[in-house]
Amino acid sequence: MLSWSSRYFTLRWLVVYGYLLIILVTTPYLPLLIRWASSRWQAGSISGFVVGVEIFLGALLLFLAGGVFFFNRKKFSSFIIIIGGLLTSAILFYLIIPNPYELTHLPEYAILSILILQALKEKKGKGKEKLSDTYIYFGSGAVTGALGAVDEIYQGLLPLRYFTWYDILLNVIGGLLGLTIFWGVNRK
Repeated sequence: MLSWSSRYFTLRWLVVYGYLLIILVTTPYLPLLIRWASSRWQAGSISGFVVGVEIFLGALLLFLAGGVFFFNRKKFSSFIIIIGGLLTSAILFYLIIPNPYELTHLPEYAILSILILQALKEKKGKGKEKLSDTYIYFGSGAVTGALGAVDEIYQGLLPLRYFTWYDILLNVIGGLLGLTIFWGVNRK
């Protein structure tokens, strides 16, 4: 049996912790960044900046999905269908929701769910039992959703941020989106 410290301090878990640290450290400063950008650029430029951040996060997600795809070329049609569906959904969300900047939650938590999934899949040492795929996907979704809720509670405690149930929903949807991408590309 692996001890807690050896199971949750592997390289994959350290990547998860680093990603979470980036989220938690940058969260208090996002309103200040937007205020700073507002004092320097016109509103259209700020929108362009935020869209650029969203595109970067989306590109990072595509890079992760592409990396999985690279190692499983037989899944080309599944990969194209899922990515096309995601892009179409993102465009529809962007046109429908009142604050399209909220879409940054989707790729942010999609990436987190994939990182957690990969960490849970890690098997150390000879004779160690492999966790079932159902447990791994459910566990990753549950941990991602819980972390999304904790992130929103944390924002509610900050002076320039606020708590919303809508953002928790977007965090959960983003996590499920990442798991869906991973499952669609990796399924047998």
